Amino acid sequence: MDYNTINQKIQNLNIEKRAFIDGQYLEAIDQNTISKKSSIDGRDISGLSACNEKDINLAVTAALRTYKNRIWIDLEVKTRQRIILKLADLIEENLEELALLDTLETGRSLKNYYYDSIPKAIEVMRWFAHAVDKVYDNCSSPSKDVFAKMTREPLGVVGIITPWNDPLVVSFWKLTPALLMGNSVVLKPAEQSSFSILKVAALAIQAGIPKGVFNVIPGYGNIAGKALALHNDVRGIFFTGSTFVGKQILQYSGQSNMKKVGLECGGKSPFIVSNLSNQTQEAVKVLAKNVFYNQGQICSSPSRLIIHKDIKDEFLTLLIEESKNYTPQDPLDLRSEVGAVVSEKQKERIKSYIQEGINSGATVVNNLQESLPYQNGQYISPVIFDNVDVNATIAHEEIFGPVLVVFTYTDIDEAISLANNTKYGLASSIWTNDYDEAHYVSRLLEAGIVHINSYGDDDNSVPFGGIKESGLGKDKSVYAFDEYSNLKTVWMKFQ
Repeated sequence: MDYNTINQKIQNLNIEKRAFIDGQYLEAIDQNTISKKSSIDGRDISGLSACNEKDINLAVTAALRTYKNRIWIDLEVKTRQRIILKLADLIEENLEELALLDTLETGRSLKNYYYDSIPKAIEVMRWFAHAVDKVYDNCSSPSKDVFAKMTREPLGVVGIITPWNDPLVVSFWKLTPALLMGNSVVLKPAEQSSFSILKVAALAIQAGIPKGVFNVIPGYGNIAGKALALHNDVRGIFFTGSTFVGKQILQYSGQSNMKKVGLECGGKSPFIVSNLSNQTQEAVKVLAKNVFYNQGQICSSPSRLIIHKDIKDEFLTLLIEESKNYTPQDPLDLRSEVGAVVSEKQKERIKSYIQEGINSGATVVNNLQESLPYQNGQYISPVIFDNVDVNATIAHEEIFGPVLVVFTYTDIDEAISLANNTKYGLASSIWTNDYDEAHYVSRLLEAGIVHINSYGDDDNSVPFGGIKESGLGKDKSVYAFDEYSNLKTVWMKFQ
């Protein structure tokens, strides 16, 4: 697709902005809508339904009815499996439209959605569908006249709240295992990125998911999201987003019915480069890609470089040059790697952190250039800070933008101390060619995942999730099925 064709396709999109409840699109009960502009160029994309507690009640009622009627739970696993695979096929058939919707709403590059993000969402659906019939229950025989069975049962109605930075991937990390385990779902997408999942809701009915089993309620997080998390008929709430909101969701669970909670929250992930590494150029490329490619709007972004003093100067010289490849460009050009940040509000937030870093005495080592593919768009070029005080705000808070802070160390224990000096614990990395050092560091890093001589590499068979204030629970892998089910023991005693 060339540039003019892409623009024409966007203009011709039939964008669904209403809630999807019990198999049909409905206006918000109070008729409220959300005003917003595309961060690409400021074009108006207002009109998304701003649902509230009334709409959440309607959706949860539909989901609860379908759960109690057992129209989804009692289907054979292989039948649910076929339906999810059919949905994956339909999403693939509509990939172009979904990529255009996500790009228009979030400003992320179309290339990224079309060739990477949405294909990954499709892949994860298929992986879970093919994995679900390989998840087995367990049994035990504590004595000769006792047989005990431990089996998984669905939670019931599950609430899912998703972020704006990777809309469909994160949705299907949660939605797919939730549905395959037999739950009914109410999903509240981020108000910044709701168009694609609203399109998927209709495809779900076409694939064979019964009406009421999957509902999508757009709206503000502090209204619709809060109502979903507080609802007493929701038995599990699963969230990806900021640590601040994650803590609120934990409170909502306690204030309501002690519903099961899964949280994938913020990060300030360390990227350690040892003087014992001989992969400097590779480390530079991997770091730049993972910290800058989506304007830094990635929860697991390696936003803290911790580098040995002997190799720092060489590394930074190469990194500054590599960062130029991630200067924002037109998101609608299929050659562009990096587009806009999600909104003007997010841009101003990132800029305030950059100014705070400068005020703290840190040094910007690369050339600060404002790139504006469109005059009314929201774009920020990569920023690399050196000489950062360990107590500075930019050293500790998640910026969620293309900003990297650099620390220098002389001893590996100092590097580990710097890496763990954070309330977060999502991802981490150590680059070294000394296996003893790699093993030593990997044991001591406080993170849900430790990469050795890599970063961002993953697979659907491997769990993703953090510790500390990065959250609790796991996305992906067979472990995700445990999140969306209860473990029941059946104890049978024989005479």
